[in-house]
Amino acid sequence: MWAKIEVVPSDREIIYLPESLSTEADSSRSIEVKFGGKTATAKILYTDDLKLEKGSFENPGKIRLSNKLKDKLLIPESLVYRIVITDTCISIGPVIGLLLGVHTHRYNPRHMKKYSDRLGIYNKVGGLIYAFSPKSVNWNRNSAYGLYYNIATASWEYGCFPLPDVIYRRDFHSSPKHIDKLMDFTGGRLFNSYRFSKYQMYEAVKQNNELSKYLPPTDLSLNFEQVKKFIDSHSKVILKPIDLSRGRGICIIEKIDDAYKVTDYRYKNPVVSVLHDNESLREFFANNPNLFNRYLIQKYLSLARIGNSLFDIRVVMQKRPDHTWGCTGIECRVSNSNSHLTNISRGGYALTLEEALYRAFAEDCELLSQEINEFCQKFCSYMDKMGEHFAEFGMDIAVDTEKNIWLIEANVFPSFKGFKIMDRQTYLSIRYTPLLYALSLTEFGDGL
Repeated sequence: MWAKIEVVPSDREIIYLPESLSTEADSSRSIEVKFGGKTATAKILYTDDLKLEKGSFENPGKIRLSNKLKDKLLIPESLVYRIVITDTCISIGPVIGLLLGVHTHRYNPRHMKKYSDRLGIYNKVGGLIYAFSPKSVNWNRNSAYGLYYNIATASWEYGCFPLPDVIYRRDFHSSPKHIDKLMDFTGGRLFNSYRFSKYQMYEAVKQNNELSKYLPPTDLSLNFEQVKKFIDSHSKVILKPIDLSRGRGICIIEKIDDAYKVTDYRYKNPVVSVLHDNESLREFFANNPNLFNRYLIQKYLSLARIGNSLFDIRVVMQKRPDHTWGCTGIECRVSNSNSHLTNISRGGYALTLEEALYRAFAEDCELLSQEINEFCQKFCSYMDKMGEHFAEFGMDIAVDTEKNIWLIEANVFPSFKGFKIMDRQTYLSIRYTPLLYALSLTEFGDGL
């Protein structure tokens, strides 16, 4: 059932319901009222000027709360809610949290505007959707200070709210201790609960015999001797930070006879240099010791090309309201002709999968598309066995010139810039899906 809330003055905790819901046994009964992490015992009073039927977001019913009950539950009165009534409890909601990072000074209505397009699905979800930081949680009151989306004004506004029924994690700098507490509080309904580093992801997937064949040779970058041996073995390698994305921090080294060509993307404009012998290579690493600090080294793949440009594939996998994994978007990212990197932020551009595969492999595009989809499904099913709660992956897939498929990385905090440019409807669908999944984890999910 859908309803709006009207607040009336009273020094008691009272909830007013339509007369049509009353029975003789209800004449003076009290009931538990739940809103997110807040509960209160309230007296039920019935009145014949209220209506509460199945309704819809566009045509909601109405209930009343005394101001004392409203303040105890920390419930904003401007929103449209779903209502579930049982013999022992009236639940109002849903309450969905967007978990942001610890830098609370950054979070203001202007910052939150980038989340507003997610709320295009509000009429399917309803309730309170708010952003908060672990630092803003008051564990004594089961509440958090943050910003909620006010559908009446289409803006983000400050407030204090109950801890959520379900949490969509949007930042990965919080302490594990805070995440564990929120996981416990929500009964495991905090999703995207963990972010693997690139190497942790590689190590996890390597344990699966079926999936490991899609992994390029990879190792941690530890010291010069080990890195040189890897370069000598694979001729061309890529060094990349285990924690960064969007092509940041990357360095490519290619062995050509006894010399080494270095293309360094750690700078705004890539720096290309030629090292003529092993000692010059040793000196390069001595001058760049950070390449042994939280870096991995990977065989550089001979990627398929569209014309003179390399391309790779971003597959967005998300959990749907029925709790199965589905592909909600695929884009191919094509490099500019002078770059090894396909990232949109590095000057690349986006194509649909169909167009990219057709232009690269006209005769095999359908088989490759099917293999990519099957691999991504198997990967997500495997990750569900890791003991974490995942609901979203941005998977970077490469196809080499021999039509082999490779997993480059999988990120639980993917960006969707290419989709926004290429296909806005797909972009919006990707943005909406986590809120629909969040709703499905609550007692209000039957209304989907």
